[in-house]
Amino acid sequence: MQGTSTVVAYRGEHIETEHAASVAVVAPDGRLLLSAGDPRRPVPLRSTAKPFQAQAMFASGAIARFGVTLEELALACASHQATPRHVALAEGLLSRLGLSEADLRCGAHEPGDEAARHALLGRGDHPNALHNNCSGKHAGMLAAALAFDAPTADYLALDHPVQRDIQALHQQLSGSPRLSWVIDGCSAPCAVMPLSRLARMYAALADPDAAGPERGPGLHAAFEAMRAHPDLVAGDGVPDTLLMRALPGLVAKRGADGAYTMALRETHLGPVGVAVKIHDGSGDARTALVIAVLDALGVTDAPMAAALGPLRDAPRVNWRGLVVGRWEARLTLA
Repeated sequence: MQGTSTVVAYRGEHIETEHAASVAVVAPDGRLLLSAGDPRRPVPLRSTAKPFQAQAMFASGAIARFGVTLEELALACASHQATPRHVALAEGLLSRLGLSEADLRCGAHEPGDEAARHALLGRGDHPNALHNNCSGKHAGMLAAALAFDAPTADYLALDHPVQRDIQALHQQLSGSPRLSWVIDGCSAPCAVMPLSRLARMYAALADPDAAGPERGPGLHAAFEAMRAHPDLVAGDGVPDTLLMRALPGLVAKRGADGAYTMALRETHLGPVGVAVKIHDGSGDARTALVIAVLDALGVTDAPMAAALGPLRDAPRVNWRGLVVGRWEARLTLA
């Protein structure tokens, strides 16, 4: 039996679009437990890689050397909304490193948070690299570069010690000795691997002991940082933050263009990693499918229903705020 996965967008009671998708649920030992669509589909990891890219701070000794806090670690794993708190944390870490916004190589974009965006425009300011949703990750990479006693100017180069450590970790946790690498939106190297291998990496985040004594403590710390500060991993109203607030034992991380990943420590299957990919990249379709996957895994029981309401019942609205349709995930896991 092959699992199927499609998300349908209704306008009124008429189907307007259909979004094909793939899902993989994997155990820490690499076994594919459940799937839908094509779990072997190659996908660029995009921002789902951040908890693993942050591990370079542990391998280099930067966590101890620079006193990286749990909040700063959460921000290094984040696609944040550039609220004043997000920006201040990234700027504070850089200052402690003796660096500044000018050392970030992630580029600039407007804040994802609406209030922060309006405040910036109201002051007549332009967004800088600190407002990039990846600024925490890049600050962490710079910390690792300094701890490796390596240059900071080229910290994104594939042959830089920071990136070499990240590549080795991806190969180890995914069970893939050879991976392809592309350039992400923030200019960092980005791995491409089968969806099931990405889920396997998140299974290691759910069960860090499976990664061994060298990598396990760092993965455990990243999991705990994201659980302790879900508001730093994304922001108010963002699915990652809402899911982590609602569901105990879960870490959630979105990636661009329809990618989504979760590490769950407590399911009827034991600890698992989950990876989802909407083939056409729709973020709205992705949210509906993620909720359907969690339902299928049996972790969204009645006490969680109210907290998940804003995600489960999110309607399609037009520019006036009128409800014009809905999303429906059609999922069968095999």
